[in-house]
Amino acid sequence: MTWFITDKPEVFRSEAGPFLAARPDLHTMLLSGLDTIEHPRSAGEPPPKMLGWWREPDATATTAAFVWMPPHLLTASRLSPAAASHLAGLLAAQTRPFTQLLADDSSARAFSRAWRTTTGAAPKNGPRLRLHRLGRLVSPDVAGAPRTATDDDRALLHGWCTRFVAEAGSLGADLDAFIDERMSRGGWRLWTVEDEPVAMAAMTSVVVGVARLTPVYTLPEHRGRGYGSAVTAAVSRAAREAGAEHVLLFTDLANPTSNGVYRRIGYRPVADYRIVVP
Repeated sequence: MTWFITDKPEVFRSEAGPFLAARPDLHTMLLSGLDTIEHPRSAGEPPPKMLGWWREPDATATTAAFVWMPPHLLTASRLSPAAASHLAGLLAAQTRPFTQLLADDSSARAFSRAWRTTTGAAPKNGPRLRLHRLGRLVSPDVAGAPRTATDDDRALLHGWCTRFVAEAGSLGADLDAFIDERMSRGGWRLWTVEDEPVAMAAMTSVVVGVARLTPVYTLPEHRGRGYGSAVTAAVSRAAREAGAEHVLLFTDLANPTSNGVYRRIGYRPVADYRIVVP
């Protein structure tokens, strides 16, 4: 049993693609990371990357995978104890900085134990997240209306994304490229009240029938009025209209307010995740 490693996305897709596509909801972060590698958002030198898939002895089927673009977050599928142990050893031997891993709760715990055994250092637990999938969309009755963001809104989006990162943490990508990629395909929605933007939300591109919402942000002075749920519903509808069979989002389990908001408009829990910080 071993991890097979490549920096070539076409090789990784050939070896791990069917495994990822079997549960595109659970593998949304790996699929969107792979899409980013295959369709770079900015010119220049391609960023470093490490793509891995796991197979048991004498097996031909992939049973685990990860996508990593150092120094950003490494995202992993469900890991067996053996896969987690071998991954810890693989990452501990890397010269490139390994900063964070995102995996489902049980896999994150297995990796943490393996990392401590391998390195002698106890990793820290980062945010606990819950993955939600949209069922029947319920649009809230809220004052205002949605509109698609345009190039004229770019400075506003940059400012709001900067504030979002300060509150919630990194978006895992260059901010300008992140904004522009979603802008290029009409992926941003603003909620406006009397033509004043008060909240924003965006969706990823549709990959293997999956789109994920990120980020969702409401200006602090406008919170508590339903604008966040309204703009989320608007971009959720846009994702379905773009062909997404699964519309997903992550919430921070430490924020019961946002979890309640998304539940009311039709999102239901799929799985819990954890970020591990070595």
